Amino acid sequence: MQDLDHDAMIQLLKTTPEGFLAMCDENRPYCLPFGYVLIDGSVYISLFPKGRKWDCLQKNPQVCFTVFAWRDDHSAWSSVAIDGKLELVEDMAMIRRVVKANMLKLGIDPSGEYFEKRMRYYEQNLDNPNALKITKVTAEHMGGKTMQAMAGK
Repeated sequence: MQDLDHDAMIQLLKTTPEGFLAMCDENRPYCLPFGYVLIDGSVYISLFPKGRKWDCLQKNPQVCFTVFAWRDDHSAWSSVAIDGKLELVEDMAMIRRVVKANMLKLGIDPSGEYFEKRMRYYEQNLDNPNALKITKVTAEHMGGKTMQAMAGK
């Protein structure tokens, strides 16, 4: 197993479509899959503020966000884990960047009406405690590993 350098970790975060957000539910771990975008080296996740995940995050915002990917020929795998704090994003300029990046990642043209509709939603619901929220994983530590596959050798 080898450490990934910073550039390799960023590349993996840019190219992996989904990741896993691990939280602490008192003395039990809790982990959920999420789509995300990487902007300026930070991970942004959209989520609804309800359910077990929200209860966990309100008690303890410390999280671990992880991505994992196989090389195309399955000869090796790589992963990145980010330890940090999950925080709400309330700056509309950043929300705009996140929405646009999400749309591009999903192959949706952000120059159309759908983008403006999404932005109206966020503008009208910024103070709504039940509305979809944009969050940011503020990294305290990031590490990555890669390893050749053992099976089939």
